[in-house]
Amino acid sequence: MKLDDIKTISVLGSGIMGHGIAQTFLMAGYPVRLYDLKESILETGWAHIRKNLELFHQAGLLKKEEIEPALRRLTTTTELRAAVEGRDFIVEAAPENLALKQDLFQQVESLCPEDAIIASNTSSLAMTDIGTRVKKKERLVITHWFNPPHIVPTVEVVKGEKTSEVTVETTVGLLTRIRKLPVKVHLELPGFLVNRIQIAMAREVIDLYERGVASAADIDKAIKGSIGFRLASIGMLLTMDLGGLDVWLKVYQNVIPKIQSSTEAPKALQHLVSEGHYGIKTGKGFYDYALDFSKAELDEAVRKRDEEFLKRLKALYWDRSDDPE
Repeated sequence: MKLDDIKTISVLGSGIMGHGIAQTFLMAGYPVRLYDLKESILETGWAHIRKNLELFHQAGLLKKEEIEPALRRLTTTTELRAAVEGRDFIVEAAPENLALKQDLFQQVESLCPEDAIIASNTSSLAMTDIGTRVKKKERLVITHWFNPPHIVPTVEVVKGEKTSEVTVETTVGLLTRIRKLPVKVHLELPGFLVNRIQIAMAREVIDLYERGVASAADIDKAIKGSIGFRLASIGMLLTMDLGGLDVWLKVYQNVIPKIQSSTEAPKALQHLVSEGHYGIKTGKGFYDYALDFSKAELDEAVRKRDEEFLKRLKALYWDRSDDPE
């Protein structure tokens, strides 16, 4: 499958990631068929897409008259055959369960066109494992999107053992065409690239929290106003180059023996989860949302996050020549 041959998209799963992935293709002009097990889930996904398209318009990233045509390009179904028949590019966004994904990929291959590319949005599983029952493994690839997927630019593109270079290059081209920032990951490492970095940072952040070095709010404030501020614009390795590698080497040697290096999950994280505190969705995590946020703020939390992200997207990544008038 070549880039210009891709005319239609299928997204399997309309949850947090699936509906955002579908929206991105819709905004780029592609007809999308969205699949899930229940009509009620699809209705919720459709509603989220409409709301998010309106947020893009409010942020100056989409013309108002483009919203309805984008929604008309979306169809939904609870039938897997209907979802993938005749589709050129298929993205699986099902729960992170290996057996489920293996079954789904086997079914999809039997129902979709022989040259269709089949991608997984897995965040931790290897394509070689997911596609073990697929016959034409050269057309399988991982496209790892980041939440919220309709806003965050980067998508990791990860090869399986049998993935062809044509599949990789076509996928990278397609993601570029829909205004994403594809990153080719050359090795099938657990966690790929970004999550390995993110987990390493989270380990140290939670250790600092456990030791009472600073409050959750102050830790977040420190990160947002320092490394977060810099990395959003220039990344990590360029930050090091600009700061001087001799300085970085000395600081590294001074600090690395003293930072957290455990291979077990942090006790604070284990405790919160064991107590049923999963974050904003349960009202408590590192923050206590019943105390730190009003009910109105809770209802608006995701919208506020997305508005902030959209401002950053427009400032850092959106091609000004393509901005709505």
